[in-house]
Amino acid sequence: MIRYKKELVKRINIIIFVRLGTLLKRTMHKKSILFFLGVIFCSLVSGQEKDPVLLMVNNSPVYTSEFKRVYLKNIDLVKDESQKDIDEYLELFINYKLKLEEAKEQGLNKKESYLKELAGYKKQLSSGYLTDTEASDALVKEAYDRLQERVHASHILITVKAGASPKDTLAAYEKITEARNKIIGGADFKETAVQYSQDPSVKKNGGDLGWFSAFRMVYPFEQAAFTTAVGEVSKPFKTRFGYHIVKVNNKEKSLGEVTVAHIMVAFDKEKTEEQAEERIREIRSQLKQDASFESLAKQYSDDRNTAVNGGKINKFGQGALNSENFEKAAFALESPGELSEPVKTKYGWHIIKLLEKHPPKTFNESKGELTQRIKKDSRSKLITKSFMNSLKEKYALKRNEEAIAYFKKIVPVTISKEKWEVPNDDDNLKKSIFSIGNENFSYMDFATFVQQRGTGKTNISDVSVFVETMYNDYESSILLEYYEEHLEEDNQDFANVISEYRDGLLLFDLMESKIWNAAKNDSVGLRKFYESRKEQYLQQKSYKVVKASSSKQELIDKVQVLIEKGNAIDEIKKEVNTSDTDMVLFSEEKLTKGENNVTDKFSGKKDQIVIVNENNYITLIKVLEVMPARVKTFEETKGKVINDFQEDLEEKWLSELRKKYAVELNQKTLKKIKKELSI
Repeated sequence: MIRYKKELVKRINIIIFVRLGTLLKRTMHKKSILFFLGVIFCSLVSGQEKDPVLLMVNNSPVYTSEFKRVYLKNIDLVKDESQKDIDEYLELFINYKLKLEEAKEQGLNKKESYLKELAGYKKQLSSGYLTDTEASDALVKEAYDRLQERVHASHILITVKAGASPKDTLAAYEKITEARNKIIGGADFKETAVQYSQDPSVKKNGGDLGWFSAFRMVYPFEQAAFTTAVGEVSKPFKTRFGYHIVKVNNKEKSLGEVTVAHIMVAFDKEKTEEQAEERIREIRSQLKQDASFESLAKQYSDDRNTAVNGGKINKFGQGALNSENFEKAAFALESPGELSEPVKTKYGWHIIKLLEKHPPKTFNESKGELTQRIKKDSRSKLITKSFMNSLKEKYALKRNEEAIAYFKKIVPVTISKEKWEVPNDDDNLKKSIFSIGNENFSYMDFATFVQQRGTGKTNISDVSVFVETMYNDYESSILLEYYEEHLEEDNQDFANVISEYRDGLLLFDLMESKIWNAAKNDSVGLRKFYESRKEQYLQQKSYKVVKASSSKQELIDKVQVLIEKGNAIDEIKKEVNTSDTDMVLFSEEKLTKGENNVTDKFSGKKDQIVIVNENNYITLIKVLEVMPARVKTFEETKGKVINDFQEDLEEKWLSELRKKYAVELNQKTLKKIKKELSI
């Protein structure tokens, strides 16, 4: 449950209006809260003359602006015309409001667990507002441009440990500069790398890092690689690993993306690699006979996720799949419809068909994904720095040089080894180090921060550097803390989102206690509900069949003759599959009426033979066994029963709420809304 609720936070901004109607009818489903959070309901607008009351729910006003905002949000995405009907929608909207009234009546909005969880969500959500949008946009554009090409580069690394002394840092810089000067003077890069580089892999690769694009390296390294010309060696630069120089060997444009379909024969406990290869080559021979790729994929591919769509895989780019062999073979195909030779991956044997080649995504298509990637990347520190500068400007915060100089004098070098006893009798500690808004922060506040951060956590060789670092950290932490605490006052968008969470989480708790847990715990009631309508839970008639498929009509005719004679399938297979070019594929399956169109052709009798021709690929199907329709047992259909039971509970509950809480609708205002919202 906790994991589920956390997922709501991640998904709040991608939930669409089209699902609201289903939600309001069926909020007994736990997942339905997701739908609320994306569309419901911006904070109530205070009563104004130009914002008339649409309805009163338990004497609480609901204003026109709120209803119109909810209704119009993403209305263009709604395909179901019934969900555009304002009267229908209003009924669902009222149901939602009634549930919120009941939640408040039960005091759920005052529960400690609810308040704690809401505070946690507020903390999580605020992180999205603690950033510099302009700096982020610039980095997104830069990342997009870099993803349009790949770089082949080599490097030399001289390591520098974290917290290294100025002397050691200078020595590393001088060594990397020495290596660069040798290369500029004509020395071979690979030989120099082996001689100088402290990268553990240098002995194997001579410093060669292969091909990479944006996000594959730490940002300073990426920056050097993409801003250095082909054939050139960069100036020394520093990352968290130490000092580097990079030589750019080559650059090339990205190949974009491809859409392919595939047929896979997996090797597993039931099928060896050799057997899988034999099977894939049988299928390849069928394709050479112009058999339908889609039909073969549907029937014989072991990748069932793609088989239902004729083997089609969603489009992908270089480095997107966990299989270099598959990717290389897919991008090597030139023309739509072209087939690969059998390709082996760690999953099995594949035949790949090119469907379409796609140029690189546009910037607008990539922006959302890149924004998220940058948040997790080292370049996000640049955004943080820019944001902190904007907060300093917002709150007119000035650096207190006097305070910094004071602490450089009183903080001992031994602070990393033993606790610093702050001199409480020093009147200087009462001074203000800075103020933000109406809040004042003293020297003593900073001293406590230094004491907590410095004691026993790092080796300090230079107190001045340590104090400078601590001051910057303290200033940033206080700025962020203050801005976050006042975010709801300063940012209306954030205030609206928090309002959505308040209602959404409240409704979640209500539905959990009133509907979900009731259905889960009332085993007797659930059984009675099933017994009262069990004829609704039917297992349709199903058939056990044997299938024989080929693109050659004469082979299927031969199979039919042999089957009608009563020959065993293994015997028939040996008789008809006499060459690699003329093959019939055999399989046994279970088909359920209503789930497969072929069953519409069945008479319902055993031993019936049906022949289906799809795209000139012929399949003979013989019914081996007929399993009649029957009522499913309670255990077989328990999930559906619970779902229906919850619906029934909620329908009765809503009827009670309609009686419990008065709802007064302003028909004149509704009529005006209908006129304004007519589509």
